[in-house]
Amino acid sequence: MKVLCIADLISSKNSPQSIINWANNSELEITVGKTYTVFAISKYFDVLFYYIISDESSEYPLAYPHYLFEVYDENISIFWDTSYLKTKSIDTLEIKNGDIISFKEWSVKGERFYENLLEGNSEELRIFKKYRDDMLRE
Repeated sequence: MKVLCIADLISSKNSPQSIINWANNSELEITVGKTYTVFAISKYFDVLFYYIISDESSEYPLAYPHYLFEVYDENISIFWDTSYLKTKSIDTLEIKNGDIISFKEWSVKGERFYENLLEGNSEELRIFKKYRDDMLRE
């Protein structure tokens, strides 16, 4: 799945207060007009988030609210655990807050996998790099 960045700012014009608080005035590492590969989808604050490799990091993906993007290619990765996917459109995707749709290791471990990845755990880094490289070639 690929998305096109259409906004690089979280503001009161495009975001609920919960997302504004979450973003905490941080500068987003994405570029309007650039296409990104989606490595996972999750839901927080009742908002879908896409995990993408930002402009500043290649070691791990960062989460961004879905409305900052347009879906460019809706084909999900062949590496994703699709047991969650019972829909034909991202717009009708029904997942609970905190759920992760991605490759099996991430989907099963959820936030624990992501936290270990951010902390530089060698096993999660190895797993993510393998899937990252495979998904970027799709």
